Amino acid sequence: MGRAVISRPEFSRPVTVATLKPGGEAVTLTATEAERQALARRLGVEGVREVEAELRLAPRGKGLVAVRGRLRATLDRLCVVSLEPIAERIDEPLSILFRPEDSGPGEVELDAEAEDEEPYEGGTIDLGEAVSQTLALVMDPWPRAPGAEAPPHDAT
Repeated sequence: MGRAVISRPEFSRPVTVATLKPGGEAVTLTATEAERQALARRLGVEGVREVEAELRLAPRGKGLVAVRGRLRATLDRLCVVSLEPIAERIDEPLSILFRPEDSGPGEVELDAEAEDEEPYEGGTIDLGEAVSQTLALVMDPWPRAPGAEAPPHDAT
């Protein structure tokens, strides 16, 4: 019987919740070249030129941590119409409420302003993985070069 292999995320920035300052703190994450290459493979894009997130972490008690900030990235993509290389620039707000995995929905008061809620376990949240998941959700599923138009559809 083989052992399960648990791989580390491509862009990992673990933070121990217990060490956060009570008043919160600011963090800037920047992906390295190796992390960007690994993210490009994960996302299925031609390249990732940059990934940066400026975040504000605010403990909310009972293990809750509100994370708000901005995600900026530049991806190398191919136009779905012309296959021309294009750069996709992403500049998106990010808002996540991390909650302990063992807290049920009725046990903690949730943050109504948080767009996403993410459970965590072991007292550690991974900000890099949260940024990677957000990037995957906000990238254009059908990137097009300026002026690229699909050929007319023949209805006959």
